[in-house]
Amino acid sequence: MEKKDSILRAILAKVGKLPEPHDHPTQSGVIADDTQLPLNCVLALSRELSEEGLVAISSLSDPPLLYLTKTGVARARRYDRA
Repeated sequence: MEKKDSILRAILAKVGKLPEPHDHPTQSGVIADDTQLPLNCVLALSRELSEEGLVAISSLSDPPLLYLTKTGVARARRYDRA
């Protein structure tokens, strides 16, 4: 769970100050760099986060783009404050 939370926090760090952070994508490669996790690990964990309803994945880019959902934004902010 700690790695998944680090992905959520890393995405939030990129889009959290925008008016609607759930509408803005983040490159999964950038998240891999920021979390110091291999890209294949970030993608696998992002699929799990997607199944939990916390992240949306867009395959329009290679590697895919990651979006926080509204629920994902709330969870990431909660962990960010802790």
